[in-house]
Amino acid sequence: MITEINIDALVGPSHHFGGLGVGNVASQQHAYRTSRPREAALEGLRKAALVASLGVPQYIFLPPPRPRFSWLRELGFSVNSSEQLSETLHTTPQAFSAAFSSAFMWAANMATVSAACDCSDNRLHVTPANLISSWHRAGEAAERTIDLNSLLSSLDSYSIHPQLSAIVPLRDEGAANHMRLCDTTGKIGINIFVHGDDPEPGTCDWKFLPRQTRAACEAVARRHQLDPQRTFYLRQHPVAISAGVFHNDVIATSHGRLLIHHELAFHEGQSELLRLDDCFQKATGAPLLRIEILTSDLPLDEALRSYFFNSQIVTPRASSLSNPAPQMVLISPQQCAEIPSTRRLIEQLIASTENPIEEVHYVSLEESMANGGGPACLRLRVPLERDDIDKLPRQLRLDRQLAERLSAAIERWYPESLELADLCDLSFAEELSQVSNQLQKAILL
Repeated sequence: MITEINIDALVGPSHHFGGLGVGNVASQQHAYRTSRPREAALEGLRKAALVASLGVPQYIFLPPPRPRFSWLRELGFSVNSSEQLSETLHTTPQAFSAAFSSAFMWAANMATVSAACDCSDNRLHVTPANLISSWHRAGEAAERTIDLNSLLSSLDSYSIHPQLSAIVPLRDEGAANHMRLCDTTGKIGINIFVHGDDPEPGTCDWKFLPRQTRAACEAVARRHQLDPQRTFYLRQHPVAISAGVFHNDVIATSHGRLLIHHELAFHEGQSELLRLDDCFQKATGAPLLRIEILTSDLPLDEALRSYFFNSQIVTPRASSLSNPAPQMVLISPQQCAEIPSTRRLIEQLIASTENPIEEVHYVSLEESMANGGGPACLRLRVPLERDDIDKLPRQLRLDRQLAERLSAAIERWYPESLELADLCDLSFAEELSQVSNQLQKAILL
């Protein structure tokens, strides 16, 4: 039996609104507004604790140190005084913001993960994403490779590959553009990669640069030794990308045998979707539960405002035989409850007997949402055998005690509010860089 663990990346103390997200309308709309790092971290932690309370194995990665002064020096900036930091902000605000960025909080971009049972060598395969589309994310792969190795090092069989070459044709944004469908045991898997390439160069007038390329998807699939007959490549719809759908997980979601997507998620994808339906039926002996949401039921702009498709779907574990768990639970942004179209849609999903979603939890993620990230953005899924989960480091698994310790550390060490100019104070910046050490103490207690 394969169980999906969730890894959430804790928001860092320098969380701010730099407006650096390519094609991310929310990020750009909130650029340079006052942020609330303490509340951002607590919101993300509360969401992860909710998942853990449902019996889903939930793990936490701590924020890597920020700022990245060494990176700014590579770009030719001097950062030895508050005056020099102010000059950097004034002359190149993108680089300054990127050096302090907490974008690593969106763990769905950390890597692409393939279940061992999907790979011909029966090894779990992981490729950290190169994230080269944006100023602020391209330096994360090395940091998260260390974290992933620390988590998985006790497993008998796994491979963590280097990131793909940092060249434009191999732009890779990780699991935010990858979906895995599977049977009820989790052992028969179908992999879907979503990319934004033109079928022919120059055939589309892009408003925003597509962040994922088909070449990157195919390279990851080859590395992971996935079965070509059970691997699909779908193209993001240009209309959706131009509207602000920068990742597939903003317009489609999946869990187990369930796939929910907007009708504008994929461009000319109907034949591939029908082939996917057929492949799933033949591989698992059961039909794929594929739900297409029409624009008439959920306009594209409301899908983006609500982040409905970035809802997190989990399979809870029953607390006792007398207290059976729902088949699937939806964890949705609070915005979904406030927008009539998405609230109505969720109520219809729960009421229907034709899909396994039986319950919804609405969560407040105002700080993450303002930067363009919902519940699913904050987590990476790793499918593992139950015996392998038992081998993972216990100190990284979130339970009530760890959540309380991390909450106390966040309350003590994180700034309540933050503006970009505040980061020009060298002593303050150096204090923020030490917060990771305080969080590490909370983990090790």
